Order: sequence, then structure tokens, then C-alpha cells
Amino acid sequence: MPEFVTSNYSGVYKRAKELYNDNKFKDALSMLESVVQNDKENIEAHYLLGECYFEGKGTTKNFRKAFDLYYYAAQQKNIDASYRLGLCYLEGLGVRQDYTQSVAWFTEAAKFGHPMSQYYLGLAYMNGQGITKDIPRAIQWLVHAAKYGIVNAQKNAAICLEMLDKKRQASILFLAAANNKDAYSAYKIAEYYASGQDINKCDELANKFFEEAALAGYQDAQNKLAYRLYYGNGIEQSTNKAVYWWIKASNADCADAQYRLGLCYCNGDGILKDINQAVTWWKKASSNGSIEAMLSLAQGYLDDTIKSGGDAEESKLWWTKAAEAGNEYAMYKLGSCFEYGVGTTEPNLYEAYRWYKLSAENGYEPAKEELKNFKIKSKKIKKIN
Repeated sequence: MPEFVTSNYSGVYKRAKELYNDNKFKDALSMLESVVQNDKENIEAHYLLGECYFEGKGTTKNFRKAFDLYYYAAQQKNIDASYRLGLCYLEGLGVRQDYTQSVAWFTEAAKFGHPMSQYYLGLAYMNGQGITKDIPRAIQWLVHAAKYGIVNAQKNAAICLEMLDKKRQASILFLAAANNKDAYSAYKIAEYYASGQDINKCDELANKFFEEAALAGYQDAQNKLAYRLYYGNGIEQSTNKAVYWWIKASNADCADAQYRLGLCYCNGDGILKDINQAVTWWKKASSNGSIEAMLSLAQGYLDDTIKSGGDAEESKLWWTKAAEAGNEYAMYKLGSCFEYGVGTTEPNLYEAYRWYKLSAENGYEPAKEELKNFKIKSKKIKKIN
């Protein structure tokens, strides 16, 4: 009798699987429920029913039910279920998040050649999540997954190889991921081709991959492509096209692109001259950390570029921002502001000396000369020598 029951539900499972594969999930679900209740040895049915609850196929998503079904199947060595358990623990789906348990189940599936488990296990070693960080081990698992065409595995394996300065191997995997339309990898392999770093230099391929990454919305690639168009690096020179990509990258909040776009507006280079737009983009770039933009604002307010007659106070403000950000030239100019009272209520020799000294210590030669010629005019300055 037990043999008859098992055989009977084997047929039900076969039909349920056919319905599942035909995307008739609701009908498949009820049949799978019947199989699971009556044939505990049908591990595949437990796993497939878990998939229904996990993905919300034929029913509302229920991660707790999915987890229990996966756990039962995984205990019986179902590799796909082990992988799903790893995901559940990784994301806290149907169970309390536990990175250590996640690694344990990914390891169980990975050692039997499950590609996505190998990928996630590689990530765990790469990031030290649930296990001790180990870049060589990360590479081992990520490369296994990469062979199955998993794009993120190709990319992350390449990143890990770069960490170990294995750039030639990294370039091969970046190229594979780039050919699979990964924007970051396209940008990286473009840089390799542009510099001739560990592979043969090729401007044509560099521009091809920079453009692919740029079209995919990768802002650093948009910025690099703009530079190459502006200067005609292995590509037909076009200031207008360069400005187009700087606008794209600027709108994506790339500080260097915002600075360069400000320059174009300031000089009417490839776009209609507009000082107000230049200032707007320089200020955005400055807020994103561009020292070049700070310097442009400081110099622009010092002379007539931004405001007729200049604005000494505003100029000093931007020299200060650039100096505090570590720029030695701005330190020197700020020292000059304090020495001659530019943008200040009155000269301050103590502050002048301090900024000249900082500039000199950071290697700016004119500041070193200024210190030699600087006359000690107050006791305060003598105290800091």
C-alpha cells in the first residue's frame, strides 16, 4: 500500500511540475501542497513549493513558509534549497538575518558546484561578512562563478585581483564583464586600454568602452569620454560633444565634470558664454569637493571675471575654503589676503605668516620665498617662529 501511495503522488508531482513550467502556478501550487503533505520523501516537491511561496507564484509571498520548505529540502541535500537558505539568512527573509548561517549554506551548495552560491560565498570572503575576510579565497570562488557567465562575479573577481595587483588577470575579467554590458567593468577596461596598463594600449577600444559605460549612465565614464572628445584622444575632436557629456556627468553630480562645465560656460567654449551658469556649476562642484572649482571662484571674484570690480570678501572666502581643503596655492593666496588686508577689515600679519608657512610646508616654492622676505612686524609672529 505505501508503495502505491508514493507512486500515485509521484504522478501528481509530475503534473504539478508541468503546470509550474507552463506558468500555471495557482494550479501547480495546490497539487504541490498535496504532494508535500502525503509524500515526505519527495524533496523536489518541497523545494518547488518553497519557490512558489518565495517568489509569490500562485499565492502571496510567504518567506516563513518558503524557509521551512527549503530547510526540509536542504537537510536532504537538495543543493538549490541550500542556496535559497543562504539567501534567506543573508537578507533576513522568513528568518532572523544571520551572515554566519548564510555563509554555511552557501558553502554547502558551492562545494557541489552551484554557481550563484559560489558567487555569494566569494562576496562573503571579499567583504568579510559572516566569515573572516580573505581576498585569495574570494577570488577562488568568484572565478568559479565567473566561468558560468555571472557578470557580477566577473566584475568582483577582477576587483579582488586588482587588490592583489594582478592587473593582467583583472583586465581579462573586466573585459568579460564589459562584454556582458556591465557599465563599471566597461569603464575599467577602457582605462586599461587608454593607459596601456598591463594590456596593449588601444585608443579605439578605450573610446568604445568609455562610450558604452557613458551610455549606460556611468558618470565617471561620461566625464572621461568628454575629456577625450575635448582633446581628440584617439577620437575626432568635438568640443560640443564634450560639453554634452560634461552636462550628463554634471547632472549625475560628478564634481570634476561640474568644474569643467563651469569653465566651458565661463569661456564660451562649446556652449554659449554665461558667467552665472559658470558660477552655479563651480559652486556645485565645490560642494562636492572640487578644489579646482574653489580656486576658479576665488580668482573669478578677485578680478572682473565674475563681478565687475571684483569682490574681495567673496574671493577670500573661496581662498579660505580651498586652503582648508589642503591646497598649497590657496594657502599662499590666503596669506597674501591677510598680509595686505584683502577681503578683511585690516591686515593680520600673524594669520598671513601662518598661511605662508603652511603653504611652504606643503611644498609651494613662492611661499618659501615669501617667508624669507617676510618682515617680522609684530611680537606675535616672533612667537611662532
